[in-house]
Amino acid sequence: MSAVEKGNVNIRAMERRDISPVLALFKKMGGARGTLTHRDLINWDLGGALDLSFIAEMDGQIVGLLLGRFCFLGIPVAEVGVIQVMFVDPDYQRRHIGAKLVNAVLDRCYAEGVNTVRAYIDQRDWELKTFTENMGFRPSGLVEYINTIEV
Repeated sequence: MSAVEKGNVNIRAMERRDISPVLALFKKMGGARGTLTHRDLINWDLGGALDLSFIAEMDGQIVGLLLGRFCFLGIPVAEVGVIQVMFVDPDYQRRHIGAKLVNAVLDRCYAEGVNTVRAYIDQRDWELKTFTENMGFRPSGLVEYINTIEV
């Protein structure tokens, strides 16, 4: 890969070698967003031909991440792209990096002939909700129910 010019954002598919730097970035984000472990990222089998996970690099360092997958979901059941986790280093936010990551997913889905992309977000996070809506997403009409089991 060619060197990243200063100030330019490079979006590329996530690879296994990105696991340690991604975990370091995730720790910088703070615990409020949940936990992400080395095992989690390995289990994603990153770098597969149909993977939807992307890295944003700037000035030679990882500054953003989007974890996504192709899967079969919904009513009716259909293949969709799913955005499950996305974050950008707080020092690099407000530079359209998140939009570039989402556009990489949309482009990959288009290339694969998948016409639906779902993004899971906390409906109480108005900033993320606004960003998602500005990227062209809208509520699907499906309601998620969960049952928490004590273990």
